[in-house]
Amino acid sequence: MKKLQLILATTAVSIGVALTYHYFELVVRNSIDRVWDTVFDTSANRWLVVPLCLVLTLVFFGVQHRLDPASEKKQSEGLGDMPKPSLQNYGKVLLIGFLSLIAGASLGPEAILVPSCMMIGGLVGVTFFKKDPRLVKLLAMIGFISLMAAFFNSFIAGIVGLLLVTKQMKLKLSPPIVLLATLASFSTVVVLSFLPAKPYVQLPNYTWAVSSSTIVTVILLVLMGGALTYGMKGFLTIFKKLQVAIAEQAWWFKATVAAIGLSLLYLAGGSLVMFTGNDAIVPMLEKAPTLGYVGLAWILVVKLAAISWSKAMGYRGGMIFPTVFAASICVALSQLVVADVNFIYGLIAVMVGALVADSKAKVLL
Repeated sequence: MKKLQLILATTAVSIGVALTYHYFELVVRNSIDRVWDTVFDTSANRWLVVPLCLVLTLVFFGVQHRLDPASEKKQSEGLGDMPKPSLQNYGKVLLIGFLSLIAGASLGPEAILVPSCMMIGGLVGVTFFKKDPRLVKLLAMIGFISLMAAFFNSFIAGIVGLLLVTKQMKLKLSPPIVLLATLASFSTVVVLSFLPAKPYVQLPNYTWAVSSSTIVTVILLVLMGGALTYGMKGFLTIFKKLQVAIAEQAWWFKATVAAIGLSLLYLAGGSLVMFTGNDAIVPMLEKAPTLGYVGLAWILVVKLAAISWSKAMGYRGGMIFPTVFAASICVALSQLVVADVNFIYGLIAVMVGALVADSKAKVLL
């Protein structure tokens, strides 16, 4: 009987995660398009970036101050901390995260959706297995695995999520856990297949063919990935000093400082450096020949600064997906030197380098 309950609970978590991911991403994307691109058209009217960022950041900090004042006293790290599973906390995390992203944070949704989806697992776990905290914890883990499958709309990504979460929670892999992870990944992908959606990260057309130039360049790109991580660590170290200096000020003062700094970075870097960067990869690659080495290098530096500023100043969100955009710039730079470098292998190489460096830098995760 318990095995059947566990299967049903895993399926319920997967469905909840798929729906949460789909509708949160849909609302965020459409809201940013509506506010920043349609109503105020900040691409054409660049000066509007400053007042718009200021107003929306004040809204974000104000709501956060009202609903979650404790978070103002601590820095949100990595993929986000999971509050106690409850519908109230679930809604609170999603609302505050939404306001952060629409305010212009150069961060990704992963640090918002990870705790939200793990709470789904916890809520389902309490419903099915109230007296067994071990199974409640397992279903919270299933929430993370399902989210990984949802982000990439990939069964394989869910299995990779299993490896990550078992390592994070210091759990041993066992056949039952692998089977539940397989069910969770499969169920999530099936649910998403019925929902009209596009991939979270927009990539150019690519093949898996390997060229000799790609093999040689990949080594350099791995090193560039490590440099990205340490570059962000350097910016974070500087910006956190400012954050500490204003930590005791009123929330509206901290919001004003955060908004002014972020909007100035966006004015300096242009529209390509704004927001997460998931929709900016293809436009950046199309403009790369015109931007040249100097233009791409400038966008890369400003993007790293914007990511670090967003994190240090208290916006909600993660650093993994923005780093994917920064990694794409590195590949674009390599393609200016060696035109036939395979984009997807280059992107993987940079991200591998970034994540390996993060094992010591402790910035991304």
